[in-house]
Amino acid sequence: TYHHGDLRKTLLDAAVKHIEREGTEGLSLRALAREAGVSPTAPYRHFDSRQALLAALATEGFEELGGRLAAEPERLTREPAVVFFEAGMTYVTYAREHGVKYHLMFGDTIGDFTDHAELLEAAQACYAHFEAMLQAGIDTGVLLQIPVRELGAAVWSMVHGVAGMLIAGDRKRAAGPEEGWRGIPAMEAQQEVVEAPGRVLLRLSRGVIIDDAALTALEKRVGCPEAGQWARRRQSSKRP
Repeated sequence: TYHHGDLRKTLLDAAVKHIEREGTEGLSLRALAREAGVSPTAPYRHFDSRQALLAALATEGFEELGGRLAAEPERLTREPAVVFFEAGMTYVTYAREHGVKYHLMFGDTIGDFTDHAELLEAAQACYAHFEAMLQAGIDTGVLLQIPVRELGAAVWSMVHGVAGMLIAGDRKRAAGPEEGWRGIPAMEAQQEVVEAPGRVLLRLSRGVIIDDAALTALEKRVGCPEAGQWARRRQSSKRP
């Protein structure tokens, strides 16, 4: 702490605002020092480089997301389908609300995480919560019965895709009136994600949740208009 207060947190918050406005181009510790009203050398007491500051932001992001993904073991086995869906919504909601950190966490700006011990540890801890949720679903017979690492790759691709569509759709909507995208199929599809990300995520989850009773219960809980139809079609296809 300094007379300024918590300078480290101030610099991180200022970096987020800078990146939201201008991207990572032009971001420097000296520029952030000017914004914080401290000497040009003060930030170096906390970050030895611009890259270290970006890594700290990503670390903070993984810690926040991991905290949201953590679930009690008892709940993992009692309602694995619900936990699975909630985890997916947690991921896409975090991406939507914290776009700067999200892109640093999963983009290529930082590069090799092994150069940043705290970041690597936070990322691994976050993924451990994700994998524990998947393993519980596999063990209870609710989720697709494949190795957890393979299921993780598929599910992560799924939620990452929804998050990307959501972020891009938000930007298009903020950029101008809907007349700019109405009538363009790809744009309209993207806006479907913006308007109902939960419904989109639930429909994608039908290929992962293999317990029909659990799926139908989840659909009803979420308020899906076609609740039970997928399970009935799946049961019908199994009949000789």
